[in-house]
Amino acid sequence: MVCCGLTVRAMTEMRDFTKKRKDISFRVDDDLFHAARGVPADVLLDFATEFSSMDTTATVDQQLRAFRSMLEVVLLPESLERFTARMRDRENPIEIDQVEEIVTWLMEQYGLRPTEPSSASPSGPSGPGPGTTLTASTPAEVSISAASPSIAS
Repeated sequence: MVCCGLTVRAMTEMRDFTKKRKDISFRVDDDLFHAARGVPADVLLDFATEFSSMDTTATVDQQLRAFRSMLEVVLLPESLERFTARMRDRENPIEIDQVEEIVTWLMEQYGLRPTEPSSASPSGPSGPGPGTTLTASTPAEVSISAASPSIAS
């Protein structure tokens, strides 16, 4: 910028939004699986939109589709292929309770909603009164218990 015949350099502040990412890997038996170090924003938004449309009465099929979608979002292609094959392998299976634990752990690794509600803060405001309905923009929590009906492969 030129002012009164003098060149003035504008002072600018630069903020670095680079995110330090960690390796996200896990083992099931002898297989090591690798997940993406980060999830692209649009991919995560699409997943969250699909996931949040489910309610607490979601069918087992809907819950399994959500789990598969999460795995497709985060597992690297080679790991996803092996993981999917193991979910169908009768001799060396990954069972539904393992899938539930893995998906829950993966969600936590990406900073998504915790699997269990955190304890209420004594200094924070109290929760809504009975009969109050909340609408949130975060994905609905889905859980498949080990007691869910068996899924034939």
